[in-house]
Amino acid sequence: MSQQLINIIGSLTKTEKRYINLSLKAFSFDEESNGLLSDFNKIEKQLNLKKKKNDLLISGNSTRLYYKIIDILHQFHEQELPNSDDARKNLKRAKVLIFKGQHKEGFKLLNKIINDSTKYDYLTKIEALELKLNSAIESVNVDYLKIDYVNDKKLFSKFHKEYFNLMEFQSMEALIKLESSTLYFYGDDHELTQTYKTLLEDEKNAFHPLAKIYFNKANAFLAMKRGKPDKAYVFAKRTIDLFEEYPIIKIKNLVSYLKSIRNLCLVLLFLKNHKDAEVVLDEAEVTLANFKKTNNIDIKTELFTLFVLIRTNILISNDLIEENIAKIKLFENEFKLNVDILKDDEKANSYLNFTILNIHLKNYRQALKYTIQALKVAGKVRKDIYHISLMNEISIHYFLGNSDVMLSKLNAYKRIIAKGDILFGFEKELPALLTAIFNSPQDKKLYENLFHKLNASLNKEGKMVTKPFIALFYLKAL
Repeated sequence: MSQQLINIIGSLTKTEKRYINLSLKAFSFDEESNGLLSDFNKIEKQLNLKKKKNDLLISGNSTRLYYKIIDILHQFHEQELPNSDDARKNLKRAKVLIFKGQHKEGFKLLNKIINDSTKYDYLTKIEALELKLNSAIESVNVDYLKIDYVNDKKLFSKFHKEYFNLMEFQSMEALIKLESSTLYFYGDDHELTQTYKTLLEDEKNAFHPLAKIYFNKANAFLAMKRGKPDKAYVFAKRTIDLFEEYPIIKIKNLVSYLKSIRNLCLVLLFLKNHKDAEVVLDEAEVTLANFKKTNNIDIKTELFTLFVLIRTNILISNDLIEENIAKIKLFENEFKLNVDILKDDEKANSYLNFTILNIHLKNYRQALKYTIQALKVAGKVRKDIYHISLMNEISIHYFLGNSDVMLSKLNAYKRIIAKGDILFGFEKELPALLTAIFNSPQDKKLYENLFHKLNASLNKEGKMVTKPFIALFYLKAL
């Protein structure tokens, strides 16, 4: 039996299982259909057992059952799938009408798709134009071929051009996601191709509203990378405005919209404009209240990021921890409820935030648990968090008085630095600075020297936003 079949059945929700079961029952009027239902139930039952059998045999064809399940899931989720809207429904209806010889009525529906200026589904429009042409040729529609064909051909070229323009901007969006994930935000500067540079010079170069959104997201990212958060704010704000201007685009790209709110808030944090970030979050929380009970994991992740992760960022960055202890406990509980669905980036960021919150509240052992988790996760996805967590781990052992462990962790950190694995400029000097402190923990000047070096380095590199998350700043003379 194919692993693909086991994987797809194992991924089903209770609602999906119920729908598949009902669909298979409804069409179980012959031996083959009954066999599909029996095999589905057999596999589903086996996957729910704690002790599974090594081999599971089914009576029918596993490939046929696999594709049958996918077809039923398509029917069940049709409204949620990409490009599943009125235009696609009308395209299906037009195909049926033309197949039945009702070309005039079929053309009406096709023209409705093609001429709808509020929709930007180029592929559907191109398919509608292709269907018009093919059916006109087959039915020898002379009037269409004489009068409308030339105009439709021009429209075809227009849609084709605008579609590939959107693809160019989507490619840029993909590259930015790759870079922000693998180069850890402070990676080497990678030059854009001349084509992309030209496209990013003017928003008019983007035709589709989504392309305009990608244009602004790309420019916001590049501005942040160049250390210009004020310029990044303009592009990040414009991104949100475009989503609001095109509500259909927003609904179809809800995760991207939520990420754009996140990006705007992060830019505001870089600008130390915490109040405006809170206003953005408060307004978003009201408008997004309907999605709080969603089962969509990507949406749940983004909502957690906005209303827990970024809010803890604000508390830490704005030194508002003491007066928000009750709120912090709620945030921590939300994290525990959602940790299994979060991606590694959000997990690493959450572990770092709760490390700092617990250090501030002197819950050092809990802080250590979070730091260990941050180190496990961040190494693959966030080099900045990984390096900060290495420093935080040493600091926490200092607070706990674990001298031997602290020195062991410092020696391990020295080996990492010796290999040239450095993210912050001050890291080259840090082992010597910490060694001096640990040898003379009562000398206040050593701490002052450490803080001066850290501040100067962070300021020079434009990374002051990370300062509140580095536990070294909590060190005090004994």
